[in-house]
Parts: sequence; C-alpha cells; structure tokens
Amino acid sequence: MDNILRTLEKNAREREELETQRRREELAKKLEPFVLGYVTRKKYQGQLRTIRNNCFKDFTDLDKSNKTLLTVREFLQKAPRCVASSKTANEITLFCNVCRHIIISLDSNSKEVNFAAAFLNKETLAVATKLISTIFAQIPDILLRITGEKAVELKQWQCLIHLVIGMSTPTTWAIVRNAPQVQTALNGLCAKLMAVFYEEDNYEKMTNSLFIAVNDQKPIVSLETVNAQYSIIYRVVRNRGENENLFSIFVTRILTCPAIIQYLNPQNLESIRSTELFERALFWLRANQEELESNLDVRVIINLLANLIHMAYNDEQTLIANLYEWTWCIGVALTRCTEMAVNNTNKSNLHYWHPVFGHYLVPIDKKTEGALRNVVQQLRLLWSAKIVRCLFDKAFASAQAQLTANNDTNMITTSNAARSPSNHKDLGAAFSKLWRKLGGTSNDSTSSTKEKCVEIPESPPTLTAVVCQLYMTALSTMIRMKREIVSGLCRDDQLLRQLWLYIKEWGAKNSSGSSSIFNTSSIDHYGPVSASLQSLKRLYSPHTATLRLFADATAAIVSILDEEEIFEKSVPFSVKELEAVSRYNNIFCFRAIWNGIIDEVTASTNTLFQSMHSLCMVLYERDSRRSFVSDPKFWLVSEVKSSAIMTEYEKKTSRGILLMRKMSHLVPIKERMLLFRRQVNEDKTRVSNIAADTHLQTWITVQRNRLIEDGFHHLSKLSVTALKSTIRVKFINEQGLDESGIDQDGVFKEFLELTLKKVFDPQMNLFSTTATGVIYPSPTSSLHEDHLSLFTFVGRMLGKAVYEGIVVDVQLAPVLLAAILGSHRLCAFDELSQLDAELYRNLTFVKRYEGDMTDLSLTFSIDEDFLGKIHTVDLVPSGRTIPVTNENKIDYVHRMAHHRVFKRTQEQCRAFVQGIQSFLQPTWLSIFAPHDLQCLISGQNSDIDLDDLKRHVQYFGGFHGSHRLIKWLWDILENKFTAEERKLFLKFVTSCSRPPVLGFSYLEPPFSIRCVEVSDDQDQGDTLGSVVRGFLTLRNGTTATRLPTASTCFNLLKLPNYNKKSLLLEKLRYAIHAGTGFELS
Repeated sequence: MDNILRTLEKNAREREELETQRRREELAKKLEPFVLGYVTRKKYQGQLRTIRNNCFKDFTDLDKSNKTLLTVREFLQKAPRCVASSKTANEITLFCNVCRHIIISLDSNSKEVNFAAAFLNKETLAVATKLISTIFAQIPDILLRITGEKAVELKQWQCLIHLVIGMSTPTTWAIVRNAPQVQTALNGLCAKLMAVFYEEDNYEKMTNSLFIAVNDQKPIVSLETVNAQYSIIYRVVRNRGENENLFSIFVTRILTCPAIIQYLNPQNLESIRSTELFERALFWLRANQEELESNLDVRVIINLLANLIHMAYNDEQTLIANLYEWTWCIGVALTRCTEMAVNNTNKSNLHYWHPVFGHYLVPIDKKTEGALRNVVQQLRLLWSAKIVRCLFDKAFASAQAQLTANNDTNMITTSNAARSPSNHKDLGAAFSKLWRKLGGTSNDSTSSTKEKCVEIPESPPTLTAVVCQLYMTALSTMIRMKREIVSGLCRDDQLLRQLWLYIKEWGAKNSSGSSSIFNTSSIDHYGPVSASLQSLKRLYSPHTATLRLFADATAAIVSILDEEEIFEKSVPFSVKELEAVSRYNNIFCFRAIWNGIIDEVTASTNTLFQSMHSLCMVLYERDSRRSFVSDPKFWLVSEVKSSAIMTEYEKKTSRGILLMRKMSHLVPIKERMLLFRRQVNEDKTRVSNIAADTHLQTWITVQRNRLIEDGFHHLSKLSVTALKSTIRVKFINEQGLDESGIDQDGVFKEFLELTLKKVFDPQMNLFSTTATGVIYPSPTSSLHEDHLSLFTFVGRMLGKAVYEGIVVDVQLAPVLLAAILGSHRLCAFDELSQLDAELYRNLTFVKRYEGDMTDLSLTFSIDEDFLGKIHTVDLVPSGRTIPVTNENKIDYVHRMAHHRVFKRTQEQCRAFVQGIQSFLQPTWLSIFAPHDLQCLISGQNSDIDLDDLKRHVQYFGGFHGSHRLIKWLWDILENKFTAEERKLFLKFVTSCSRPPVLGFSYLEPPFSIRCVEVSDDQDQGDTLGSVVRGFLTLRNGTTATRLPTASTCFNLLKLPNYNKKSLLLEKLRYAIHAGTGFELS
C-alpha cells in the first residue's frame, strides 16, 4: 500500500513538473519578441551612437571648418536611421546634426559629397527623395515643440528653417549653380517635396510655431529665421485665388502674430505689395465677417489690428483704394478689443492690467506683455501724420465732391468721387452699418430712459463721420493712449481748420436756418448749433463723432498754444475763427442744458456734451488770461437774462443748478459773488444759533513770536462749527506779558493776516513764489514735520478769511484754485508759464522744433534735484527708455507740464483743499471759475472806485465828509496819486491792494478814517477834546512831523490834522511807500 501511495505521489510530481515546463516554454515564446525588440533597439541605438559619434557629432553648427562630409552614398546609408524618429531631445539633436550636414554639403563643389548630387543620379534619387520627405514631414512637429527656453533649441530652429530654404531653392546649390536647365527640373522636384508643408495640418503647425517665435519682446530666433519661415508659409498663398483654405489660415494665424509686419525684411514687404496681400486680406475679412466679429480669439485681435494698420502705413495707395474695407476692419477689431476691457465703474482687484486697454478680464503672460510693446509701436501708426493725412484728405475730398454733386443735380459722372444715386445709396447703407459697428450707438444718447430716446431719420454718415468715429473708437478703446492719440491728431494744424469748415457746412446744410452764429448776433437760428443739438437727441447720429473729435483735439491743442501762436501766427485758427468756435461751443452747451436735452444724469454720461463742455471751458479759461474776443459780454447769452438763470438756480430747478455748476460764466461775477455771500450769511446764521444754544465761544492765547505754532496747536483741534463761530485772540508780547485791548474781531483779523502772511512767506518753505508773485506749494515742504497737516491748517485759515469776508493779498496759482473748485480742469502747459518760466520756454522750443526730435536725445522722464540728489522720474511706465520723436512730442509736452504743475505737489494740494473746503462748501464754490475764486480771496484787480469808497467810509475823531483835510485826501487820491499808488494806499490801510469785488460796502470791518493827535503807543481813542479839536481843525505842535498810520486789523487810517495839502501829500506818499501803516493798535 505504501508503494502505491509513493508511486502516485511521484506521478503527481512529474505531472506538475511537466506542466511547469510547458508554461515556461509558452512564456518564453511570448517574451521572445519583446526581448528581441529590446535587443534590436539597443543594438540600433548603439549603432546610432556610433554613427553620431563617428559621423555627425561635429555638426553642431554650420561652421564648415573641421568638419568631414560623408559621401552621398555613405550619407544615404546612415542618415535615414538618424531621422526616423524625433521624439526625444537626443533624437532631435541628431536630427538637426543630419540637417546641418545636408546644408553644408550643398555648398560643396564636389559631387561626391554634395547632397544635391543624389537628385541627379537615378540610383539615389528615390532614397534621397524619401529622406527629405521624412525630414520635412517632421519639421512642423519639431518646431511646435521647441519652447525657445534653451539656446540649443534656438539653434535647432534656425537649422531646420535653413534646411527648408536651402532645399527649396536649387539655384543656390553649388553643383548646379551654372546649369539653368537642371535648375528648372529640380524646381519641380523641390516643389513636390515642399508640398508636405502645405498640408492643412502641417501648415497650421508652421503658422503656430511662427506665432511662438515672435510672441515676446523680441523674436526668440533671429530676424533672418523669422523672415525665412514667413516666406515658406507665404509662398503657397502669394497668388490670388489659389489655396483659399490655406489663405484663410494665413490671415487668421499669421496676421495675428504680434508685430509680424514690423519684423519683415524689404524683400518680404515688397512681396506683400506685389501680390496685393493687403487688399486680399481686407476683402477676405469683409467676406468672412464672422471670423473677425466672433470667431477669432479676442486676445489676438489687437495683433491683427496692429498689422493691418502697419500694412496701411506701408501701402498708402492700397489704403486709399480700399478705405471703406480697411476702416470696417479696423473699426470691428477695435470694438472686439473692448470685450475684455473693464469700465472704470466696474474695475476691481480681481481684474488684470493691460498696457493698452487698462483693466482687463483675462491675464496676460509675460511673453505676451513683452510682445505688446512692439504691437503698441504699430498701433501708434494709426495716428501718425501719414495715415491721418491720408484718411482725412480722402474724407474731405469725398465730402467736397458730395457737396458739389448736391449743388449741381444735373451733373452725371462715373468717377469715384461722385457716385450714381444707386451706388450712393448702397454706400450710405454700408456706412450706416459700419457706423453701428464702430460704436455709433445709443451709448451717446442723452437720455437715461428709452422713452426719451426716439430715433429720428437722418441722412447716412459721411466718410468724414466714419473716419472721425474710427478715431473716437480708438480713443475710447485704447484708454492708456488717449492723450497720445489726440496729440497725434493735433500735429497737423490744417486738420482742425478743415474739420471746423466741415462742421459749418454740415450745420448750414442740416439746419433750418443759416450759419448766422458765425457772422451775426441773431438768436433765431444758430446753424451748426441747432443741427449739432440734434445729435444729442438721436440714438444714431453720424455727426456725433465729428463734433467730439473736433472738440477733444481742439481742446488739446488750444491748451498748449502760447500768445504768439494765437495772436500773431493764427495757429491753428485765426482770432476770428477762435471767437466763432467759442461762440459755437458756448451756445451749444447753454442750449443743451437750458432746453432740457442734458440733465444732471446725462451731463456726466453723454460723451458729446462732455467733449463740447471741456472745450468751452478751455476756451473760456484761455480768454480770461488774454481776451481774444471783441465783445466784453461775449460769454453771456443774449436770449436769456442772467437774472432768469439766477432765479432758476434759487428755485433749485435742475437746469438752473446744472447751468450754474457747468457754465457759471453766463452770470456776471458780481451777481455770483452776491449769491455766495447770501449762502455764507445763511450758514453764519445757522452757526450763530448753534453757538447761542451751546454758548460756543473760543478763546486762544498766542505769542507773537510763535504765531503759527500756537495757532496750529489751538485751532487744528477745533471742529468746523467752532472755527466758523467767534474766535477771540489774546496776544502775548515778546516780554511774555498780555497785550492790552479788547478783541472786537479786529485782533482776530490781525492774527489771521499775520498768520497767512507768514505761512505764505517762501522762507518758511511751505509755499514758493514765482517771479510774478504767484504762490504754489513748495516741492520740498516735506522737510517740515507733519507738513500735510500744516497745509490743511493753512487751508482752514484762508477759508476762514473768505468766510468772514476778509480780503487777503495772496495770489494763488491757478492749479491751487482749480483744485479747490474740484470740477475745473486746467491746462497744465498754460499754467506752466507762471510756475516755471524756464521749463515753459524749453517745452515751447520742443513744441516748435521742426527738425528731427531724436537729435535732442529726450526721453519721457525728468530729472529732479531734491536736496542735492538727482532723481529720475518716469512720465510714463519705463519712460526713461522711450525717446521723444516728432510723432509723440506733443504728448511729451503735455505729460511734462502735467507732472510739473499737478503731480509734483498733488499731496500738498489735496491737504490744502481739504482745509479750505471744510469752510467753503463745494456747492458754494461751484459757481466760480479759478480766476473768479481769486477775486473772491483777494479782491478785483482793478483801480479803486473812489466814489464807492467815499459812500462807505466812516469818520472818527472829528473828521467828516466836508472836513478840509478829508477833501484834500480825496483830491490827492483822485488827481495826485497814480493807480499803482492808490493800490499801495489801500494796502497801507487794509493790508490788501485790491478792492472787494462787491465794493467797499462788503469790506469787513468798514473802511474808517480817524483824526489823531498823538503817536500810536499813546493813543487812547476818541475823547471829547480830541473830537472837538479835530472837528475845529485845531492842531498841536507835533502834527507836522508825524506820519499817517493805520490799524489794518480795523481797516482804520489814522491821519494827523495837517495844515497844508502839500504836507498831507508828502507824508501820505512817504507812508504808503515805506509801509509804516502796519503798526497795529
């Protein structure tokens, strides 16, 4: 039994061993192919390493020295194995080494080694053809995988493109260079070999790789390689009507490459012109509107836009011939660019920054940001002199031809300038469609509700309107370049004049009346005004863009004109034309508000009104400096009395409030001053009621040698209500003793005058003064500790003076005045003439310079000296690297002036304004212009009205209006003193040389004259004896030796009772010139 069991166990083991053996044999059979494959690959790789190490290891560059070329037969044996695959980095390296061997061999005169010889031999032709086909088929994939991050990759890129160019041009092969018949045969062969690149999939890869090559601040490969690859891509689509599918890829992929036109060499640019690529691309885009309107990625639209602009700049004739198509493409591209742009009202921290469009919805990678710098250079060509002149010359010629055709209805012509009615109708419909595409939509509507917006039938937009809308679209789209665009349009002085003539002709044609606004004072019809106002009422008004462009460009150029250009050179307008433009804008803005077309809401949203109003204010401010109008009441409107406007304002009607806020100059300054005083008095009543209820009264003690320190310490902590109420001041003299006297507002006036005089003194370095005495914040005020709080304190003190009706002899710079008013925008260049005369002269030289601006080596930066250290400030991002050219010099002038006038001291201005507006509400000040506010602060700059002063003077100490000395005084002031001496007399008594704007009835305290017998330190005021002696003209012995004095805090003149008129004249003249009147009682 045991034997049987052992036998069974043995048999079982044998069966298991046999099964295991069988499984092993089956597994071995399955693994054999894999092992064989692995071994074969290892062997193959070893052979490749051998070939690479022995045959192609030296071909890492195209230097012919120290390189041994294989014979053609050897090469054909070894090369196919080296180019069979190109997936890994090592394989690509070997692949490129083989390509370099071919490139170098093509320059050899030996048929043994020149690869071209393989095509001349029937035995090797098939192998050579297959080899090149294999290489060419892999090149698009290899190019697409190259990132350009390594230098070796860039060498590989250039090698591959070099090979393609070399193999496609048999005329360059050394062994057939002198055999034209052979070259002809080889051309056909090469064309067949090149066909692989023009398969749709490979063609897209080639275009995409070219995009990668140029999508950086500078191409990652050489310009020669870029041009070579471009020529390969363009070769198949250079002929019209061929390969339309590939041409569509070319337009949507190559023309969207960043700045590709900028990188092309003269040969490729000539090829574009000779093959009419520009025109073909425009027509393709028009025929395939959906590509531009929706299909193309919005992020690359800007590249297409820039390239189309660049091609227009290079080919002016094609641009003129296809102006409509080009304008359509540019307009659509601009509107597409806004899809990702963010309005200022919607911007947030979640958005990204775009160097052209500002806040953007999608991020921009570093390479694209670098490429945009080149794209921006192309975009600038849109407002270059060449394209601007080309577009507007064509537009104005078209407008003139249309006008001529309308005047002669019987004229029949087949020229392009005067189309037949049917063609004109078609063109009008096309322009209307383009108008909507460019953005001439309800965005310009004046109404905030659709019920107010009724679309009124109107003639189709003219070519001039379309071109203007094109530039307005650019201005609203490329917000970061707005000033540069306007400056480019202002470069040609004739453009503005031509636009003005066009507006007049358009207005005369489209209004019920004549253009009487330009030559008469009739108010029945305003020609262009009545026609232009219709643009505010229509949903789709073609004239809106023309008006806006004219207004924006004119405002920009007028703001930098000097008096010589306006009054002598008549640039860009004559004085009469400038007066006509001013009248037109003034009446336009007035009627827009008065007739209810513009209200509070639309005043800030209607772009046409904003542009026209800005121009109106620029012209008004310019005229206020030196008038160019003949009528002193020019800026008033004759159809409505100023009293009617005031009534509307006091009734708080919307148009009355808006008119006073936007166009306060329609009301004479004195009426506005009276309104201001009424508002202040109402506020004083309110404050006095609060003070009476709370027993609010402030006492401060001030040392005379610490006026600012003590004043700042006490008053900066007070509330606005406490500052507006009564403040009593007690002075401490230099000996530390209280000064005698009771403060009946006069002592506080003295404190206020002394404080303001000291803080505005340039030696304190809070403010600086110009040669003309204009005061502006000091750029180095930061040397003071907490200097911004000091500026706020100064603003409060000046606000207190204006609030109390105290006239202060301070001439603030218009930039400060405008900052106080808030809504008023000044022309920086205009203000620069007062703040920095030297810089103004230099910028004027730049503005007028007719040579090459690059000769001056200027950049968009400024060097500033701060305490002996030079700091370079960029006027624009990276401004120190941007040269000033003839094209951007106007923008440079604007930015330099803006920096000097506004940005340099903007923190100080902001603090000063905060202080003054705590007293004077912005709504009170909104009725003034900057020069009006100056009058409010320091009085009117005119001669003293002696009759008004006589009516409001108060006499003390026995003096009266018929007193002999008083009669002498008035006669001396009127007949003996000059106007300048009368100002000195007023300054002597009141501390301010200018009379109050509203007259001496508003001088606080009232102007007073008192007879005195003793010196100021012995003066005890009026007594019965002094009054009687003064009344009877009795004199004491010391009268003849004493000088007149004044108490400026009380506006009081103290006159000794002189016995001779000549003595009074002598003493008074000496006193006002010596300044002895500032002895304070």
